[in-house]
Amino acid sequence: MDFDLSPDQLALQTRATEAGLEFRDRARQWDAEDSAPYREINQRMGELGFFGLTMPKEYGGQGGTALDYLIATSAVFRASQTWQPCEPLFCTTGPGPAMLLLSDSEELKQKYVSAIVRGEMGCAIALTEPKHGSDLNHLETTATIVGDEIVLDGDKSFVTGAVDNELYAVFARFDGIPGHRGIGAVVVEGDAEGVTLERGPSFVGLRGLAHGNVTLRNARVPLTNLIQGPGSFARLMTAFNLERLHNAAFTLGMAEAAFDEATDFVKRRHAFGRPVIEFQATYHTLAEMWTVIEAHRMLCYRAAATAIDGTFPQGLPVTIAKLFGGTRLPDLTVKALELHGGYGVDLDYPIQRIHRDAVSAIVAGGAPAVLRNSIASQLFPDVRFRQEREG
Repeated sequence: MDFDLSPDQLALQTRATEAGLEFRDRARQWDAEDSAPYREINQRMGELGFFGLTMPKEYGGQGGTALDYLIATSAVFRASQTWQPCEPLFCTTGPGPAMLLLSDSEELKQKYVSAIVRGEMGCAIALTEPKHGSDLNHLETTATIVGDEIVLDGDKSFVTGAVDNELYAVFARFDGIPGHRGIGAVVVEGDAEGVTLERGPSFVGLRGLAHGNVTLRNARVPLTNLIQGPGSFARLMTAFNLERLHNAAFTLGMAEAAFDEATDFVKRRHAFGRPVIEFQATYHTLAEMWTVIEAHRMLCYRAAATAIDGTFPQGLPVTIAKLFGGTRLPDLTVKALELHGGYGVDLDYPIQRIHRDAVSAIVAGGAPAVLRNSIASQLFPDVRFRQEREG
C-alpha cells in the first residue's frame, strides 16, 4: 500500500493550491457581503484547467480519478479558506454532472455533458424539499409523462448552486408510486417555462455560496431529459457519494486551513517573553489537531480509492469520511480560535469565518444522524432500522 502521491498528483495539488491562493484575499469580502462573483470565479477556474476533472474524455472531460478530485478540491479549500472557488469543480464534475452519466440516453449525454465540462453549463441537484429534508421516501414533487414530455410540479429547497446554474437534476415521484420505488430524476433547464429560481436565506457561515429554491409549476421538459425513471433510486443515489467526497474534501481542507492560521498566529504572538508556540499547552493542542487531520486524510483517501474504473466512491467509506470530518471540524476550529485568544473573534482574522463555515458544514450533504443511520444499515444489513412510526 503506497501512501505517497504520484508526481502527477503532487503537480495537481500544487496547481490547486496556487489557484486557491488567488481567491484567499477576497474571502472576507464575500463573507461580509454574502455574495460572490460566481461567473468570474467559474471563468478563472476554467482557465486554470479545473473543469470536468473526473468526467470521461469522450465527452471532453479529463478522465481523472476520484482521488484526483479529492486532492484538487481539498487543496483549493485549504489555500482559499472558503467554499466558492471549488463550486465550479462541483458543478462541472460533482454529483449533478456525474448523475447525467447514469442516463441510458446517449442523446441526453451528448446534449449536456460536453457543455458542462467546457464550463458552458453547470448542473446542480434538486432533491431536498421544504417538508422533507432527509425523509426522501416521501418526496412530493411529481413527474407525469404526457406524450413526449415530462410534466413536473413541486418545490425544492437548499439547492446548492441555485440561480447560478443552468441545469438541475430534479428528483421526482413518477406515477404516484409510493416510497423510494417511485422516485426518478429528470434534467431541467433553469430557464424553462414553469421553472422559478430564487436565492435562499442567509447562513451563519458559507456566506456568498449560491443556494436557494427551485419551484416547478407545470414545468415541461422533453422525455429525452429523463435521467432514470422509477425503480432506480438506489442507482441514482450512488452519485451522491461524490458529493459526500466533496464535503469530506471541504472539511479536510478547512481543517488544514484552521491549523495553518493557528500555527502562524502562535509563532508570531509572544507572551511572557517568548513565542506562544513554545508553551506546552499550545503545542499539545496543535499536535492533537494534526493527529485528527491526518486521521481524516486517511479516511478521505481510502474513500476516494474505492472509486475504480470510473465508478463512484463506495458508500460506507465515503459516508464514514464525511461523518468524521463534519463532526470533528468544528472541534478543530474552536481549538484554533482559542489559540488566537481575543483575536479569535476579531472579524479581521480569518479563523472566526473558518469556524462559522465549519459549523454550517455539519449538515451539508447529510446530517450526522442520517449518516450514522446509513453506516449502521451497511454494517448490519440483516437488521431492520425503522424510520417511520407504525400504525
